[in-house]
Amino acid sequence: MKQTTKLNLQKSDLYSGNLKEIIIDRMLVFQSQKDKFQNVLAKNKAKLDQSFLKEFDSMYGFKPGKEILEWENIKKAYKSIMYEVSDVWNMIDHHSAEEEEMEEDEDGGFDYAISSTEKLVKIKDPEEILGWLVGSYSGLMFLFNGSYAFASDGGGDTCWINLLPNENGSVEVNHYNHEIGELENLPYFSISHFIADNWNNDSNEVYEDEEEEFEEENPNKKEKEPILTSQIKESIIKAFEKEATKFYEKKPIYNNSLDMFERSAWLLGHSYGDPAYAFTEKLADAPSYSIWEEEKAEIKNYPNLAAYWILHHFYLKNEDACRETIKLASKSKGKILSTISEHILSYLDGKSKSLFNIPSEKVEKIRTLTFSNADPKQIEPNNIKLYNESLGLSNLNTISKKELETRLKKEENLFQLMEEFPDDVNAHDTILKEIAKKDSTLKRLIEDYFRERVDSAYNTWPYNPEKLDKRLSVAINAAFRQGLKYDSENKKAYCGITKTVGMLDDDRAMVSLREAVQKLKQDDPRLEYVVEALIKSEHTEANSILADAAWRTFETLDNVKEIQKKVKKEGPTLNNMFTVYTHLNEALQERILTLDEVSVQLINKLFTYKDHFGFFGISVGNAFSVCAHLDLKEHTEIIADYVRKSFQAKGSKRDYLDLNLIINISEAALAWAKMEPEKAKQELHEYFFKIDETAFPGIAIDLKACYVAGLLLLDPDNSDYLAFAERILGNKGDQVRVYGIIRWIRKLKIQKFKDHLWYHIYADPDPMVDYSWSYIEVEARRAWITLTGEDAPEFDSSDKYASALSKNKALLPEAILHPEKYSTQHVFEKIRETKYKHEDVIRYGGPWLVESLRYSLDEYKYSGSYDRWEAIKALFFQGRGVYPYFLEIFKLPYAAPSWKTYLLQFMRVMEPESLHWKKVLTMDAAEITSLLKEPSPDWYVWTDLLAAKLFLLEGDSSFETISQVIEKRLEMTNNEDYDSSVYEETLGLRLPLLWRWFGKKGDDAIQSHWKKSKEDSETQAMLDMAAARKLDDKIPNAPEIKEPGILLTFYPEQREYGWHTWIHLTPETIRFGTNEFHLHSVLPDSKTESSIPATKEYLETVWKMAHILGYTVSKKKPKGKK
Repeated sequence: MKQTTKLNLQKSDLYSGNLKEIIIDRMLVFQSQKDKFQNVLAKNKAKLDQSFLKEFDSMYGFKPGKEILEWENIKKAYKSIMYEVSDVWNMIDHHSAEEEEMEEDEDGGFDYAISSTEKLVKIKDPEEILGWLVGSYSGLMFLFNGSYAFASDGGGDTCWINLLPNENGSVEVNHYNHEIGELENLPYFSISHFIADNWNNDSNEVYEDEEEEFEEENPNKKEKEPILTSQIKESIIKAFEKEATKFYEKKPIYNNSLDMFERSAWLLGHSYGDPAYAFTEKLADAPSYSIWEEEKAEIKNYPNLAAYWILHHFYLKNEDACRETIKLASKSKGKILSTISEHILSYLDGKSKSLFNIPSEKVEKIRTLTFSNADPKQIEPNNIKLYNESLGLSNLNTISKKELETRLKKEENLFQLMEEFPDDVNAHDTILKEIAKKDSTLKRLIEDYFRERVDSAYNTWPYNPEKLDKRLSVAINAAFRQGLKYDSENKKAYCGITKTVGMLDDDRAMVSLREAVQKLKQDDPRLEYVVEALIKSEHTEANSILADAAWRTFETLDNVKEIQKKVKKEGPTLNNMFTVYTHLNEALQERILTLDEVSVQLINKLFTYKDHFGFFGISVGNAFSVCAHLDLKEHTEIIADYVRKSFQAKGSKRDYLDLNLIINISEAALAWAKMEPEKAKQELHEYFFKIDETAFPGIAIDLKACYVAGLLLLDPDNSDYLAFAERILGNKGDQVRVYGIIRWIRKLKIQKFKDHLWYHIYADPDPMVDYSWSYIEVEARRAWITLTGEDAPEFDSSDKYASALSKNKALLPEAILHPEKYSTQHVFEKIRETKYKHEDVIRYGGPWLVESLRYSLDEYKYSGSYDRWEAIKALFFQGRGVYPYFLEIFKLPYAAPSWKTYLLQFMRVMEPESLHWKKVLTMDAAEITSLLKEPSPDWYVWTDLLAAKLFLLEGDSSFETISQVIEKRLEMTNNEDYDSSVYEETLGLRLPLLWRWFGKKGDDAIQSHWKKSKEDSETQAMLDMAAARKLDDKIPNAPEIKEPGILLTFYPEQREYGWHTWIHLTPETIRFGTNEFHLHSVLPDSKTESSIPATKEYLETVWKMAHILGYTVSKKKPKGKK
């Protein structure tokens, strides 16, 4: 079928009525796609008509633009071509109505459901619809601003259509930014506009195949379809956008999704008991009471506006306004609005103990939180007094505006005036602005104060505490205390001066900090810095307030449990992904260490929660430590039981213990060893050796590291314990299990392990995300002080990234030895970036890499290993001098097999492949056998070539020698776990394959080793691939080699995509190459190529060896000479 229809759209055609034609023109670039789309469309008999809009109006009180009918009637045709078109956006039903996105297809299978509004009228019962409308985010989006999820992209963003009435009959499409959870930017003014703007086939870039050196050999290959370019002119689209923008700017805001979203964003969660993230901040943008008075006349005309004001007033406790709005809304159309009104009135009249299935207790909690965080302008007049009383603003000693104006004119000491009214924040603000006018030295500081106080609790102001004028203490503390009445996201909370209060550290600051401890919720971010200020404080009252905070930890336990349960049930969401359950634990853990009577009382209280220790973090470990120090033997059994229960910990292969558990178990083992040495020694010894028998290796080694700390306290000369301790100390992969052993080193002043501490002090001196290593650094520093009598130098961050150092490249290698001055990762990075090739890079970098990987097998907690990767990349271009260090790593028993595999991969592409082919082609059996038994560094990763040539020379008699080579490679694999790197490592893929050429005894060898390997292990994966590979019964005879030659390829699973090696045989040249080698981008263009001159003998031998190694003749053919 040919494209015959001439499309001649005008700007007005983009509003509605031409969606089918626009999809065909813009989205479908091949005639076959257009035909398929048209055919499916022609078969669709069940079409929606005006009755759909009438039913919609009956339920919701308004009609969407008629363009929605166009979409509903072509959605099946869209589904037929969805996987064939560019996936800029996918119109898949992900979220609407909170239903499953999969639907059964005609063949009984399941496929994605296409976005559809049809379900909005399928349910006839308004009560059932209401469950979605007020019980979900997507429902509230529709209720307030007419939005309905329509499309999604691969990055997580979505587009929502606006179903509110549109005078042009269009359905607007709004972009929803998932990262900030908001509708943003101007909309697409219709679905037609959305399609026309996002699918543009003029460039053709997406559809052109990349030109390849080797092309498919297929005699029946179909001719490529021509790409049909769009007939819609860009000028038409631009003209439409210009005109539609003018219409958009004039439309009522109540039909504008963006405007209604902005005013209702704070309410998107209240009705189902889960207020939106940072809703108190968004509440500031909600309209005032006076705006409602202005809009009352419009309520009956706009159901979404009515729904908004009903719920707005309800949750702000504006009961009179809520009832009046319901009365006004009764004149509006739609069953839903009257249903909502009935529920609200029933609740307000006390006839119902719940609202929308949320218990009244929770409803009132949300209403009170909303009320107390509102702006007084949002509260109805007869509630203002109640509002002020609820915030404690009624009884403040304040100065009238008139009196303040008078005194500002005559008072000389305005700071004294502030002290007369220490709680009047409004007066302070006015006074400070007056001071700024008169005192130029304070002007900048005061302006900063007003700006910085509305920042987050994380804010540090001033950055230099010496610039803080203590005369501002009255104003700062008053604003901070008043801010405690508001939720932290509210701008009136003045969170940005939380740290400033701590800097003041005066009597007023202590009053503020005590009030914060008493009033703030345990997960309020301000509380973190309140506790931090108390810990750092030198004020005599600080310890008492810290004790109050510590005691509150127990009071808030039930709330913490509730939050944890909720987060676990929800899974990660925008609202909870950064959830902190309590900021009070740090107060408890620090106050316990004070070693006074209160400390003992706190420990006694903590131990009454022994079944809930997990909620208290490292406070538990600190308590164990203090028990041992103060010899509180009455708690010995609790400590011993904690260790015993730890032995029962379970998980998966890759699980490990978090920092809190490692600290707590380590402290328990150390404390038990001191308080009950004989029993502890016996049981810890048993656990130490039995734990390896479990199926959870990550948890097992973490527990062993904790237990060995206690064992070494009792038996410091035990060789087994010492060897294991050195293994843990020697790990350079940021594994926090080292904690307990460092504590033991400090306790017994073990000098022999002093040098290990250096790494742990500087492993992560400036953490960006994971701060857990800071605990290890602190303990390592303390141990260093104990052993040396002085502190290790603070990390010198002046040239952290070695930028200045790199100006003199010769200084870079030695910087590897100075983690106290430079980030080792960035030193290697600078060596790579400057392409500095020198023997000193090998001299310092080689040993560094060996030590870094020596115990890498023990790493279960992900660390990124950025320093190691940069080291390998810097060493990659240094040449053969690095080989001895790589070979040393291959011999290390606790170096991770995955790192060994990576190094094998790198070594394979460090030199031209042709060099080794050229040499092996002339070798005899004796020379090859010698190299296979003891490979020299330059032949270590080329033993597959040696083994193939030996088999070619000696056949069956080479079995033992080749078997030893294969087994040596298998010994390097991980028999416990699996890493995908095995699919791109040449020796692991090819060597086991050689057994297949020995017939039954080779197959038996594969079977024998397979049975010895563990399920789902790397070893088993290698042997599976060798056994499954298709091989010829015998080596085929070499054909006559003519131009353009023969292409042989080796793909891991014989499917022609991804990483592979190739050999191109031509009469004059033999070329060898690797393609798709993407490992850390060390190769330009991700490929290698080298060649040797061809002779008849070489061609025949390479042909045979290649088949022995698993190469096959490619389905692609080489192109002729260009």
